[in-house]
Amino acid sequence: MENERGKRPKRVGKQLRRKPRVDRKAQESIAQAEEKLRDAIHFVTIRELNAYQRKEIHKHFEKTQEYKVKGYREEDDNVVLLVYPVGNLRRLAEQKTQEVLMKGKYEILPPMGSFERFVIHDYLKDREGVKTESFGEKGKDRHVEISPLFGRSPKKTKRKLTR
Repeated sequence: MENERGKRPKRVGKQLRRKPRVDRKAQESIAQAEEKLRDAIHFVTIRELNAYQRKEIHKHFEKTQEYKVKGYREEDDNVVLLVYPVGNLRRLAEQKTQEVLMKGKYEILPPMGSFERFVIHDYLKDREGVKTESFGEKGKDRHVEISPLFGRSPKKTKRKLTR
C-alpha cells in the first residue's frame, strides 16, 4: 500500500492486532458473581479456575473500588477466589453510622467474617462521633457494633462514679 506521496507507511508495532482472548468460563463466573454480589455483604467463592481465568476475574473486579478479590490455596492445591463486596460494606457502614448519630444509640451489624469486619473498622476509623468494636465468639457469630461517642464512654463514667 502506498500513500499519496508514493511511499509505504512505516510499520509501528504489530501490523495486525489480535482481539483479546475472552474466556467463556471466566465471563460466566464474573456474571454469576456480580449477580450474587449486587446487594450482598458477604463474599462469593469462585472455584476451579486456571491461572488465566483467575487473572481475568481479578482484572474485572479490581478496576473499581467496589470489590476486593483475594486468592487462597486450599489443602489440595486448588486456588479459590473470594470476591468481597467492599462497596456494599462501606455503604452499610455509612447508613448505620448515620442512624447511630441520629438516634444516639448503638447499632449492631449482622455477623461477618474477619475481612468484612476489617473493612467496616477501617472505613469508620477516622469518623468523628462513632467508634466500632467487634463482639461475639470466634467464627460466624462475630459482629461489629457501631457506638456513638458523646463525651465519656459508659465504662469510663461508671469507673468515675464508683471511685
